[in-house]
Order: sequence, then structure tokens, then C-alpha cells
Amino acid sequence: MLVLGLTGGMAAGKSTASDLFQRAGVPVFDADACVKALQRPHGRAIAALAQAFPDIVHDGVLHRGKLRELVARDENVLPVLEGIMHPLVRQERQTFLHICRQQNVRFCVLDIPLLWETGADKECDLVVLVHAPLSVRLARIRKRSREGGRMSEAEARLLIARQMSDHERKKRADIVLQTGLSRGHLARQIHALIHRLETGELSSM
Repeated sequence: MLVLGLTGGMAAGKSTASDLFQRAGVPVFDADACVKALQRPHGRAIAALAQAFPDIVHDGVLHRGKLRELVARDENVLPVLEGIMHPLVRQERQTFLHICRQQNVRFCVLDIPLLWETGADKECDLVVLVHAPLSVRLARIRKRSREGGRMSEAEARLLIARQMSDHERKKRADIVLQTGLSRGHLARQIHALIHRLETGELSSM
């Protein structure tokens, strides 16, 4: 089974790419969705989060807004949070891969924002980067904020500054998908990639 890692910077269009893979019938592990499930009321991560950050967990419920504020305000919070969440996400990811292998899936996708940072790239045969210029990404974040999104542009800029640079991501990736033109443009790139995988033109690089 060929494992594709899918990653990209904040608001680069990775969620759209992930959705297009799923619509094409490719199994996708969504790390963000996994985190939300782990952090839901009385979820698997809640006890550890309550111990580390008692002011943001009440009666088994995580206050996600306060957690975002903590991460943006204090650079020491993120490593603690990652130390709690990454091992739990890794367990869920291994279960997903095991099921895919049992079902004789030819290829699957691991949708992971911090693919290289967490070392998950080592589980992948190919890494697919979804890329958009920073100006496009910030415009998307501003639009989301106007439409009721919970993250401001200022908070997003702080998180982007702490993440791997676009230059470094592009240098490490095997395949780069460009976004920013239209959903159809991205869909054509993904369909062409799937065709190359199905015909065996692409394998581990």
C-alpha cells in the first residue's frame, strides 16, 4: 500500500484537497478531525489537558477559545499541548493504516498539518504539499474571520511565524499542488495525481 502524506501551511487549501481525495474514493486520515474528536467533551485527551491546563477545562469540557489564546500568548504552551496530543493522534493514525491494509487499499492519504514536525513523514511513501502564496492565505483567513471564524489575522500570523517556512516545505515535498486559482484547478491536479498512482507511474520516491 502506498501512503501519501498531505500537508500545507495554514489556509493553503489542504482541507479542500483532502475533501477532493475523499470524493475520489481515496481513504483519508484527517489529523485535525482526529484532534477535535480527542478533545470533545470527556474525550480521550481531556484528562491530560485538564491536568496541564486546569483553567481551560471544566466538567470534562475543553474551552477551545481559551486554549487558542494561551497558545498565541505563550510560546511554552504549544510544546506541552503537542506532547499530549501527538501520541494520541499517532495511535489513531496507526489504527487507520492497519484498517486500510486489511482492506487491501492501494493507496491512502494522511492529512497532517505538521507532517514533518511530528515525524509522520517517515510513515509516508510520498509527501504532497498544498501550496498558496502567503498573501492568498492571509486573505482567506481575513475572509473566514469576517464570516465568524474564531481565529483573527493577528493570531494566524503568530502561528504561521512559528511554523516551517513555505520554502522549506517545498524543498522537502515530493509533489506540490498549487491552489489559489479555483477549486476546479486543484481538482484537475488531484485527479491527474490519482491517475498517475493508479497506473503505477508514481511509487515511493
